[in-house]
Amino acid sequence: MGIYNRDYFRNDNRPLREGFLASGFKWIIAVNVVVFICQIVSNDALTRWLDLAPDDVRHGQIWRLVTYAFCHDTHGLPLHILFNMLFLYWFGATLERMYGTREFVLFYLAGALVSGAANLGLSLFLRDQAPAIGASGAVMAVLMLYAIHFPRDEMYVFLFRVQVRFVVLFYVVVDLLPVLQAVRGDGRTDNVAHMAHLGGLAFGYLYHHFGLRLDRGWGSIKNLRAPRIRIKRPPESIRVYDPYKEEDPSENLDVKVDAILAKIQAHGEASLNDQERETLRRASQRYKENLRNR
Repeated sequence: MGIYNRDYFRNDNRPLREGFLASGFKWIIAVNVVVFICQIVSNDALTRWLDLAPDDVRHGQIWRLVTYAFCHDTHGLPLHILFNMLFLYWFGATLERMYGTREFVLFYLAGALVSGAANLGLSLFLRDQAPAIGASGAVMAVLMLYAIHFPRDEMYVFLFRVQVRFVVLFYVVVDLLPVLQAVRGDGRTDNVAHMAHLGGLAFGYLYHHFGLRLDRGWGSIKNLRAPRIRIKRPPESIRVYDPYKEEDPSENLDVKVDAILAKIQAHGEASLNDQERETLRRASQRYKENLRNR
């Protein structure tokens, strides 16, 4: 049985109306591309309205804490936007299937906000007024969350196959060292927003570690504006999945199976590692035992 056929997968966090935002990560990519084209056409005038300029944020232009993440370097080859969007495409599809479109989009925007705030904090500490642009911080949050779920997945780095967890470790090291050097007093050594990367990675980790669900807060805001009609609680014989309650070990196995099925749908069965295949084998054995006991 596929993940989308399970009753408890159909909850309020399903893709919005299965249409307009049915693929949130694709819309995020599309917005980035459109903004990139507008940056070029406007001769970077749009960039100056949207980038993360510390002094402008201090004077109340707080939208820059998110809009900077939709701008990219327009000079030279478009490698900046290309690699960011490739990472989002590779890892965002699976996460969106796991968490739902609305939750994934909110997670991405929150990742952009947190990484922007982290970079702003370092800039203010260093009294550095250089503006920042790029989706890298939000993409790092996506990468971290994916690596937590599928640490042994492999990706090509140049001509070598490298597990995703080691890619994350690489980014932690190469981003942390320049930040420490800057704090020590060496100043910024390049034009890369290393602190934004670290902020995104930290957000992705904390999001999973504390079991955060941004869609829950969004639902509370909607309820304040338009309260829903209270529906009678279903009979105890019907199992309703609540992702915010503690689950017993058998239910945790169901969650792992759902994640693996989402991965199969996105990348095919050949992408599974030995640990994930063992999880599917145990789940299959448990389902068979449940059927015999009925």
